[in-house]
Amino acid sequence: MEASQIADLLRAIAEVVESDPKLAKAVEKCLSNSLNPQKSKGSSEATPKQSNASKTLENGDIILTECRQILREHGEEQLRFYLTELGEQVRELLKHGQLDPKRSMRRRKDLNSIIEHIIQKLQDQDQSGKLLAATISRT
Repeated sequence: MEASQIADLLRAIAEVVESDPKLAKAVEKCLSNSLNPQKSKGSSEATPKQSNASKTLENGDIILTECRQILREHGEEQLRFYLTELGEQVRELLKHGQLDPKRSMRRRKDLNSIIEHIIQKLQDQDQSGKLLAATISRT
């Protein structure tokens, strides 16, 4: 994608956001949530209490949506890479989207097994959604 195409896309997105106040608030909230953990990382070295707070995942549903999008568009390997970058926060991600209803996966020590579980659950959910859509379209 060329720079002019990216600029056009960003302008179109800006117009849509400006025309819908609810969407503007949602985008603003998403951006502030994305920027706040970065700010706390720099100051977390000064106080250990803040480092514990930065381990919680406040916008897990948004990150889960990003995970689903990465899985659909780029595949399993890119999702694995993305989840690996999250590090210990994948444990917090399990609390969202019915990924760990029995709370058994959160106790595992191995992050790779947690990441594999998340990928498998997201693939299962995606497949069940496709099956549901297919049955609805037949009726």
